[in-house]
Amino acid sequence: MQKVLNPQGNYKGYQTKMLLEISISQSDCGDMTLFQTIQEVIGRINIGKWIDFHRQRRDAYDPIALLTILLFAYARYGYASLRQLEEMSRYDLRCRLILQGQTPSYKTYQRFINHQLKGSIEELSHQVYLCIQDQKALEAAILMIDGTKFEANANKMTFFWGAWVKRYRPRHWQKAMEIVRQLNRYFKVQGIAVRYSILKEPTLKYLMEIDERLDAWLQEVGAIRKGRGIHPVAKLKRELGSVAKSLFSYALAKDILGERNSFSKTDPDATMMHMKYDYYNHTNVFKPGYNVQIGVNNGYIAYSYISPDVNDTKTAIPFLEGYRNQFGDDPKMVVTDAGYGSFENYAYAQLHQIRAILKYPGYQKKKEKVKEKNQFQLMHMKRNGEGTPICPQGYDFEIEKIRVDMKTGVPRTTIHYRNQHCENCPLRSRCTTSKKGRSARISPQLEKYQKEVDAYLETEEGKRRMAQRSSEAEGAFGDIKKNFGYSLLRRRGESGVRVELGLVILGYNLRHYHRQRTKLMKLSTKDRKGKKKQTEKQP
Repeated sequence: MQKVLNPQGNYKGYQTKMLLEISISQSDCGDMTLFQTIQEVIGRINIGKWIDFHRQRRDAYDPIALLTILLFAYARYGYASLRQLEEMSRYDLRCRLILQGQTPSYKTYQRFINHQLKGSIEELSHQVYLCIQDQKALEAAILMIDGTKFEANANKMTFFWGAWVKRYRPRHWQKAMEIVRQLNRYFKVQGIAVRYSILKEPTLKYLMEIDERLDAWLQEVGAIRKGRGIHPVAKLKRELGSVAKSLFSYALAKDILGERNSFSKTDPDATMMHMKYDYYNHTNVFKPGYNVQIGVNNGYIAYSYISPDVNDTKTAIPFLEGYRNQFGDDPKMVVTDAGYGSFENYAYAQLHQIRAILKYPGYQKKKEKVKEKNQFQLMHMKRNGEGTPICPQGYDFEIEKIRVDMKTGVPRTTIHYRNQHCENCPLRSRCTTSKKGRSARISPQLEKYQKEVDAYLETEEGKRRMAQRSSEAEGAFGDIKKNFGYSLLRRRGESGVRVELGLVILGYNLRHYHRQRTKLMKLSTKDRKGKKKQTEKQP
């Protein structure tokens, strides 16, 4: 390093700091392989799609430098806080090099993330993935899908259940209508020609109209008294207003819930979900969180989706639709575990010509041998030539009714069976508790889909695909959660969670790409050395 004293020519002896000019080169920074990999990837993508360089101030920090440091931090540490980014900008020589001595604060990174990346994190992830795809031959359009739950940055005790709206909202409305009846009785006794209707359905607008009319009436008759007690109508009006506030809170909660069954008051976008563990390693706990779905292709996360649903069954279709919007086409094959195998998902894959290897609930139980304990399960019952189940006593079920559903676009036929020989059966108590006898519902189309999955998973290719899914999809979450300790979200709201997880996924892809690149470079180096030795041995 070259030190130049008094470069400005104004150094004085009483100054506490000496003015130095420090020149930094890449040789001073040591191993920069990961940093260089990120720089090369950023150099090959079009950042101008989401960053307007023309509107940048002359004295503003270089957005490419900020993005490089941001991705480097997430690739190296899995997650980086704003304070950690500020510290890296001050003390990391690699960051000082591309910043040219500038030291942006944590607020600079906060503004950069919120203003530049929050609305374009999906496009950035897509561009980086395509860049990696060009550099490495990836297996085209084969997605290994898996999901996990991330705990939200919210108080686990500030939850709100959708059942409360169904239970308490009608009660509060009944209380409001009872107050209206008291008002009608008062006006009738006083001989005042005022009467309000009694409605069955809750309507806040109607209560507001009553409140305005009562306020006008009290002002007109001069019933607002001071020091002589409250007027009976004013008292009832106050009670009605209190009930109206409660009804308004339930109406607001209903709008926030949507199709969910719960939400957190601290983070309304978070849903109460079943978590495996909490801070104290307690199992089977409900806490606010987000259901994160990823599609992995050859070790790289191609697409991610954040869902408020508590299970994975309802996430498959929105995930595939988002993938099609991002890539412009559907994947050729998707491989999942047992949480995704439903008729709706099979039908969607059939309509879009996707080969869906979706395990279904009960796949492992179906492979069990028929024993005395499980012989009463429908999946273990024998079938006759027409597909009708036969009970363990040898009696055929009879068709009770047939229903056809067209909600998914693919006709779903559901056959309802009933066994008419259960009355005097010695095994009835072990088979069913219904007074009408044992019932069964079978969907021939669903069983057809399941048989196709069973046949594929028995092949060598199917076993290899499932092992690949377990290694890549579950391994990606394992690397993020276990190796780098990222299991708790820091930002709140769906938009904040989306940009945060987007950066984490970007860091994972860049880290994985760097590892694969390093391995290939080492192998090529060994090959060159081996060829050189062979050449030297030759006479």
